[in-house]
Amino acid sequence: MSGNIDFFLFQKKSAPLVIASVFMTTTAFAQGNETCPELNDTLSHQPPPSFIEAERDNINISADKTRSDTKGNATFSGNVVIEKHELRITADEAAYTPETENIDIKGNVHVDTVTLSVDADSGKLSKEKSVEFKGIQFQLGNNNMRGKAESITASKASSTELKQTLITSCPLTAPDWRLNATSINLDHEEEYGSANDVVLRFMEVPFLYIPYMEFPIGDRRRSGLLVPEIGYSSSRGGELVIPWYWNIAPNHDAILAPHIMGRRGTQLDTQYRFLTETSKGQFDAAYLNSDKITDTERYQLQYKQHSQFTSNLNMEIDIQDVSDTDYFNDFSNNLSITSTTHLTRNLKLGYNTRHWHAQMLAQSFETLDITILSPNRPYRRLPQIQLHGDQPITDNGLAFTLDSEWVNFDHEDTTVLTGTRLHIKPGIHWLSEGSFWFFDPAVKLSHTEYNVEDGNGVEQIIEDRNLPTSSLDAGLFFERELDSGLIQTLEPRIYYLNTPYQDQSLLPNFDTRSSIFSTALLFRDNRFDGIDRIGDTNQLTLALSTRLISQETGNEYLRASIGQIRYFEDRHVSLTGTVENSNKSDLIAELVLNLNNWSLSSSTQWNIEQNRSERGNFLLHYQSDSEHIFNLGLRSDRSITPEIRQTDTSFIFPINNEFNAFGRWNYSLEEDRDIDVIGGISYDSCCWSVQLMGQRRLIYNTINEEYDNAFMIQLVLKGLGSVSGNKVSNTLEYAIPGYNEDIE
Repeated sequence: MSGNIDFFLFQKKSAPLVIASVFMTTTAFAQGNETCPELNDTLSHQPPPSFIEAERDNINISADKTRSDTKGNATFSGNVVIEKHELRITADEAAYTPETENIDIKGNVHVDTVTLSVDADSGKLSKEKSVEFKGIQFQLGNNNMRGKAESITASKASSTELKQTLITSCPLTAPDWRLNATSINLDHEEEYGSANDVVLRFMEVPFLYIPYMEFPIGDRRRSGLLVPEIGYSSSRGGELVIPWYWNIAPNHDAILAPHIMGRRGTQLDTQYRFLTETSKGQFDAAYLNSDKITDTERYQLQYKQHSQFTSNLNMEIDIQDVSDTDYFNDFSNNLSITSTTHLTRNLKLGYNTRHWHAQMLAQSFETLDITILSPNRPYRRLPQIQLHGDQPITDNGLAFTLDSEWVNFDHEDTTVLTGTRLHIKPGIHWLSEGSFWFFDPAVKLSHTEYNVEDGNGVEQIIEDRNLPTSSLDAGLFFERELDSGLIQTLEPRIYYLNTPYQDQSLLPNFDTRSSIFSTALLFRDNRFDGIDRIGDTNQLTLALSTRLISQETGNEYLRASIGQIRYFEDRHVSLTGTVENSNKSDLIAELVLNLNNWSLSSSTQWNIEQNRSERGNFLLHYQSDSEHIFNLGLRSDRSITPEIRQTDTSFIFPINNEFNAFGRWNYSLEEDRDIDVIGGISYDSCCWSVQLMGQRRLIYNTINEEYDNAFMIQLVLKGLGSVSGNKVSNTLEYAIPGYNEDIE
């Protein structure tokens, strides 16, 4: 028999619906676990019905047998099913009492919501307490979170209370970790919860005790303690970071984190974030009042902001500062940070349209590398104003181009030249193209003016520079289908460039350096980075590329290119006063190969006069999944002093089903020394994981060869997150290409 009971208790804010968000929101449900058979104790789950709007206050009850009396009392027995919108309750027996308006449920009670499954000893739907179940076990969604509770009560005021609760992602019979609380109270209107007498146990050892805590259960954030971080470094000693999250407002928050270091003292790490309709920004600061080793004040500051005032107008701010040049060496384990030579301080304002781009930049630097002499340090731009455009003139590809800027250069050294530079470079180009070809001739005129003075304030007379440049860029595109079904392309390209010679040795050099020779330089109209020097040339670039492409997926399996410049005249303009008289450039070749789990990328600059590689990069990468990664990298550069010859090997490899080994070895062949060595082991079970990592990192800018040795541990309780910080994951992400781990 089945019936449709209009039960007034279940209004729009019905209590059964709040059960679904007792702990978290998810849209999938786990039905066992193939990789962790011990987690196959998952409760059965059948998605509940979804009623139409007009019937969402109704309850449907069906049973094998039903009985009622003259007073309206009704009993249901045998395969009892009680259904409401997004809620299903099954049981052996149910009884409805109209006098109290209660439905009592008992015998193999099971509850399904969209994201939660519950087994209970008994339950009750009542006027005072919309839902109450006793002796429950529950299963959350596809993250295997499950638990037990003495009782769960959900009132029609959208609040839920659990008594004597155990939560874990391990098997309930013998959980490796568990979170116990005497009571958990959830306010679904305010989207937060609170818990009393919370104890986190790992391997039966109490790991953390919190007498009272609050936490969010929705999108609303709450202030409170975050997971502490622990570690060890020979530079800093034992480390403990205790972060506290401050929910200032819906669009403002902050983190205050005392950072206790055994060898250095206690530093305060802070982070402030904000979000408005037009802007988002972040301010990070770290302050140590007195370093135990240096007996000095140490600090780091960084402020970043991006603003989009209109669809065209935007602003970027990036300001950094540190107390001293050794700060990153002493307080960071990231090699890319410790090798920083300059800190930038930028304020950039941009205005963009379809064809025109304007920008104003104010920029200064802080030099961290003490080996860089003061006159050789970067100039400040206070400010730089740029205007770039590519405006079509006709519909057939004829367009007007403009590259222009005005810069005021300032410097920390009072003995060097300072002043302004105006550069205007108008041009015309005509891009004509078809299905298998393109043709793009261009003519440009560079006009440059200087207004500078020396360190004594004496104005320097510098003649204006006017230089024409003409170019022609053209290419073809051929393709054919191979027997394998792949498409092979053949893409020859030529680029002719002509700029006459003009003596520029008396011009100042504010920001110009020789470009690193690369594939991109084959098709640029100036061999210098910066506009204080415009290279004279009469040259022709010949380049050829080929690709193998899947017709079905569009995936590129292979890309290879080779190119070289042929010079018809000597090049007299240089930064050193030397004349370049070779009639050919070095040969540039690149190869990228992607095949199943393997990828290879390689580039080389081959010196044809000395018959050797001038610069080269090689990376072989294998990755079948997150536990099978291998990288072999080689890097060489003979164009600088001292030469660079480095190897970089990294891997992640499973020892067995639970243990993985990982490591990285970055080694300098030229200097015969380690640069960065990382080694460690990880253990991964069905409900928790741990990573142990040691690191030996070269400290830059030291007279003697010095290393920082660090040890880090990361313990992750799955479903709860890391309980020891994310330093191991953060370090491995930059050290091992392909590594990416989300803390569960």
